[in-house]
Amino acid sequence: MNFKVIGTEAPRPDGREKVTGAAVFVADLRMPGMLHARVLRSGQAHARLRRVDVSRAQALDGVKAVVTGARFQRPFGICITDQFPLARDKVRFAGEPVAAVIAVSEQVADEALKLIEVEYDPLPVVLDPREAIRPGAPLLHEDLGSYARVAGINPCPGTNIFHHFKIRRGELEETFHRADHVVDREYEFPSVHHVQLEPHGAIARLSPGGDLTVWSSSQAPFVVRHTVSRLLGLPASKVRVVVPYVGGGFGGKSDVTIEPLAACLATAVPGRAVRLVLAREEMFDGTVIGRGLYARYRTAVTREGRIIGEEILLTLNGGGYGDYAVNIVGGAAASATGPYEIPNLKIDAYGLYTNTPPTGACRGYGHPEVHWACERQREIIAREMGIDPVEFRLRNILGPGKSNALGQIMEEDHGRVDLCIRKVVEDLAGPRYFAGRGHGPGGRPAVRRGKGIAAFMKAPVMPTNAQSGAIIRLNEDGGATVSVGAVEMGQGTYTALGQIAAEALRLPVEMVRVVPFVDTEVSPYEWQTVASHTTWAVGNAILMAAADVLDQLKVAAGAAFGVSPEELEAGEGKIFLREAPVVSLPYSRLALGCTRSDGSAVNRPVIGRGTFVPSGLTYPDPETGQGNPAADWTFGCQGAEVEVDLRTGEITVLKLVTAIDAGRIINPLLARGQVLGAAAQALGSTLFEKLIYSEAGIMRNRSLTDYKIPGPEDMPLQTRVIFVETPEKTGPYGARGLGEHGTVGVPPAIGNALANALGADFYALPITAADVIRALKGKGGGLRAQTF
Repeated sequence: MNFKVIGTEAPRPDGREKVTGAAVFVADLRMPGMLHARVLRSGQAHARLRRVDVSRAQALDGVKAVVTGARFQRPFGICITDQFPLARDKVRFAGEPVAAVIAVSEQVADEALKLIEVEYDPLPVVLDPREAIRPGAPLLHEDLGSYARVAGINPCPGTNIFHHFKIRRGELEETFHRADHVVDREYEFPSVHHVQLEPHGAIARLSPGGDLTVWSSSQAPFVVRHTVSRLLGLPASKVRVVVPYVGGGFGGKSDVTIEPLAACLATAVPGRAVRLVLAREEMFDGTVIGRGLYARYRTAVTREGRIIGEEILLTLNGGGYGDYAVNIVGGAAASATGPYEIPNLKIDAYGLYTNTPPTGACRGYGHPEVHWACERQREIIAREMGIDPVEFRLRNILGPGKSNALGQIMEEDHGRVDLCIRKVVEDLAGPRYFAGRGHGPGGRPAVRRGKGIAAFMKAPVMPTNAQSGAIIRLNEDGGATVSVGAVEMGQGTYTALGQIAAEALRLPVEMVRVVPFVDTEVSPYEWQTVASHTTWAVGNAILMAAADVLDQLKVAAGAAFGVSPEELEAGEGKIFLREAPVVSLPYSRLALGCTRSDGSAVNRPVIGRGTFVPSGLTYPDPETGQGNPAADWTFGCQGAEVEVDLRTGEITVLKLVTAIDAGRIINPLLARGQVLGAAAQALGSTLFEKLIYSEAGIMRNRSLTDYKIPGPEDMPLQTRVIFVETPEKTGPYGARGLGEHGTVGVPPAIGNALANALGADFYALPITAADVIRALKGKGGGLRAQTF
């Protein structure tokens, strides 16, 4: 198929507004009579609330209201209703909102916060999910068994387990008895923060007529609407959520975060807009964090290098509230084997309440965590058995006709992970680099170099009926305006969707505009802008809407020409006769209704509608985990070359290569940017980033002074992205998702490269210079044992 727009590097329509500062974000909005809210956060990680006295704060001049948890009787949650907008009776992490002040300015609100008196009865603190799962651990949610939840969520009342997901296949114990080699290791991926450029912000206003409007920096405006309407007992039609430009999300602005609190505060001052924009420090312990997973892998292998069985235990740190993390548990379990066929499996994944801020979606949604463990495990197995690690992977890799952990049978159009592996190895100068350690340039003995790879896979973790919609209005000049419910947060979504629409409508991309905001009152429904599914799902909705537009145009032109629509074609912004292309009508003549010579109307204004929902998806079996819950898979491989200074332990990543089979690439420039941006983010998780807590549960590095993220000086000297384009039969023009995938394989690729450079294994992230020095001195080590 010859494309005119698909595959081109169309420029971003939002680029000029953003680089000039003209783009409007939530924090830029100002409204008449707007008030400002500030939040008093708990200084205790786990405690009973004995007393909250707000009388002095309420008396301060300029304060309009002070709100506490006593005002709210109804909990909220999407999958499990386990939290309130403000703490009631108990706090479960340091940073949890205890009270909020609404005042004429942020300065007045800050002064009022100092006047609120809170008395706590401290309770024992548990920060590690491996401790939280043990009998007798401090219990965070005594009423877990009474919480409302959706189907498929399996809490264990009387414990800290808010969800247990399991996969069972084959005869595992018999498999281990006949295995020629067994490898048993533990791995840690610590909690990190998203560090979005734009802090979380929301403005809420309850009108005198009872209509609530929320302006939010959200990835999920329709989820916000649903949650807020249920929390406040309002019809969904009376809740409007508007999302302007969003300055980065990375999953941390999905579901809901501060919006329920902002909405509740608006009810305290009807008719006035209330603005709640978090400070950078609040972003760390006042919203959601990411990652936080411990894994134990026990793998059975034959002497031929075939993986015949694997037992996996995953414990996820869910933080004080589990609703945000509950689906990460299942998503991590489903991909825990990596892109390999393993006939016998036992996987147990647990989500645990702990006294840290809640864990939420973070770019990759459980996949980087389990691939860190899985791909380190594969490397160690190959080394212990004396098998080339590339060959070991290829012997076990998924391909057409093979079954993944969920029991789904892979098909040709799912992609070529084997080809991705080969391309990365070729780019890293061949398989010989796995043979051993090498000195640095010029034979410098104090520097060692090594290379490593990691294969990966990812599917969108989403409901089986995740809906997407699109509306296309044809304009009087023949161009088109496209409305979607997906959110642009820097990833270039509207550019790619505009290209899909232009290709389908047979228009130049300059004639298509995607509305640069979402308003639940007028935008079509969209589940969420998460899971790397937007190009795939919303793109399909746009194809349907475009087909609807063309059908209407052909019916109208057919009536004008006196022929059947089947005799017409579309192209170059015109409808023309197939047998006589010179007989044509431009879209502009038909867009708002064409008229005959006598003035009578031929057609109505042309508005196309499209809705998409994945077909054939099912819930996994609750006992075996087998089913068809994953709509599509994206495979790939990442490779790294590192240099280590043996005197200081300093690690330099010299080269980072990604080969990804994302189907048809809509915009190569944007796609490359997404992969590289994700890889840069993963570099931080690998070498620098980790949230640190005191024994009392107080976060110690809740600022960018103490929490290091990668800068330009940390980026590899060489980066390369290789696209392997196996068209996905269910995707628009064969496209699949790729927004998160660059995060998945970077940590194990670097970990494997370091192992090859130093002859020492690392099991916990981040890998710092101090870790290298300890390893060189023979003091490296694994983690504490977990019990299956």
